[in-house]
Amino acid sequence: MTRVSDAPAEVTGGGDPTGSLWKGLAVLRFILLAYALAINLARWQRFDDPLVGWFVLTVIAVWTLVVTWAYDAPRRRRWPLLAADLGVAVGALLVTPYVLSDEMLARHDFTLPTYWVTAPVLAWAIHRGWVGGVLAGLVIVPVDLGTRAIITATTVSNMFLLLLAAAVVGYTSLHVRAAAAERARATELAARTAERERLARAVHDGVLQVLAYVQRRGMEIGGETAELARAAGEQEQLLRNLIRGQSEATDSAGGQVDLAQRLASLGTGDVMVATPAEPVLVPASLAEELVAAVRAGLDNVERHAPGAKAYVLLEHDDDRIVVSLRDDGPGIPPGRLEEAEAAGRMGVSRSIVGRLADLGGSATLTTAPGKGTEWELVVPHPEVTRRRRHEPA
Repeated sequence: MTRVSDAPAEVTGGGDPTGSLWKGLAVLRFILLAYALAINLARWQRFDDPLVGWFVLTVIAVWTLVVTWAYDAPRRRRWPLLAADLGVAVGALLVTPYVLSDEMLARHDFTLPTYWVTAPVLAWAIHRGWVGGVLAGLVIVPVDLGTRAIITATTVSNMFLLLLAAAVVGYTSLHVRAAAAERARATELAARTAERERLARAVHDGVLQVLAYVQRRGMEIGGETAELARAAGEQEQLLRNLIRGQSEATDSAGGQVDLAQRLASLGTGDVMVATPAEPVLVPASLAEELVAAVRAGLDNVERHAPGAKAYVLLEHDDDRIVVSLRDDGPGIPPGRLEEAEAAGRMGVSRSIVGRLADLGGSATLTTAPGKGTEWELVVPHPEVTRRRRHEPA
């Protein structure tokens, strides 16, 4: 889950992701300035002190130009500028009772800056998220109410809308930053994956082919060369596992992992693993249990049939996932498993059969003396299990 923080994102070489919000605020600020000038132009003759009133409006107009230019560069969007922006709005509100006549105040007329005071609040919301926006709004609200001779329902509604706008814009800015961070991570992951695939092709075309050739020719020649061939085969398998990528950061997708990759990591010179070309994404818990069951089977091969070759095959379709584990060892004599269980050795029943039963699947053993051993591990596909959970009883 993406964690959304109230802190602003650091400006990176890719630019500030909230740049479009700042441009929108700049347009809104000029619209609000034009509205304030129009309102005061229509009523200035009723001011108690028109000179002070027009001076304040001039300051607001000049500050609009200055702060729009300043906010255009991310490096200038810092505490001093935000505080000054909010201070200009507070100052314009505090001057209102000295400019408007008593008649205008009693009639609940507009304040001197009118709705222009919304712009600094939204600047705080964009820069510091919904918390910063609401806090800035809570600075403006009591100052605005303090200039009123009479507080009406309209006044309260306007203040509520101011706080609501600050919260919405701030919340939006946080998610814009979060989306940009996710996009940056996805781009970085794609670049790393592309580089790993490029290296994998290079290794496959060179080192892996040489190791495979050494293994094949060594086995054909035999003798002491066969030991060299065995070592080359082990190193080939280990290198294949490495270039497939073992990083948790790159095999997870929405809480799922690639079962094919997890099983491929079990491959060695004596263990051959065959998986589909495409990822087999399953919940991490399911992958862990299946891999543990296969590992338990491989441990049994190593313990009871040293030198035997083991083969792991992964298959899947829309209904089920099948993992086959086969070896060319001597096989298990009839009654051997029952004797082991009666003696308290529960390795097979617990590590393999029990695990598959807990997953809602099955583990079928096929063996005979001199014919090796084969386990077929079957579990319902996670999508099938999910559909069954949501089917009406």
